[in-house]
Amino acid sequence: MAQITEDYCSFEIAKLLKEKRFDVECDYLYIDWKLVRAQGGACNWNKGEALFTDYKNECSAPTFQTAMKWLRKVHHYFIQIMLDTWAFGGHSGYYVIIQKTNSEFEIMLADKVDKVFYDEPEQACEAAIKYCLENLI
Repeated sequence: MAQITEDYCSFEIAKLLKEKRFDVECDYLYIDWKLVRAQGGACNWNKGEALFTDYKNECSAPTFQTAMKWLRKVHHYFIQIMLDTWAFGGHSGYYVIIQKTNSEFEIMLADKVDKVFYDEPEQACEAAIKYCLENLI
């Protein structure tokens, strides 16, 4: 049986979210660059536990879904991850459409992102969230 796990934003994206005042409580935190489970003021490492109080380099580690929902609810940007298997000269992969809830479209163009097509939807999510944080908010 395949194991399905949650996909968390990278540390880079988590830092950008913190800069943009992301304030949603998450189950995991980044402390410096390590992802740890938040447990009522304690941070549970893979082996053993370490307690931190007012740690300055701490930031929430949201799932992609949580970050995208925050972008939609707070900043009114709706992210769609689309599968394309034929357009643009036979390229295939996942691409992103970002829509403002007032119906304005923003399609991530190659001059603003590393690439237009992504091999996995999770890569497209990460790129879309980063694009919104760096270019739209």
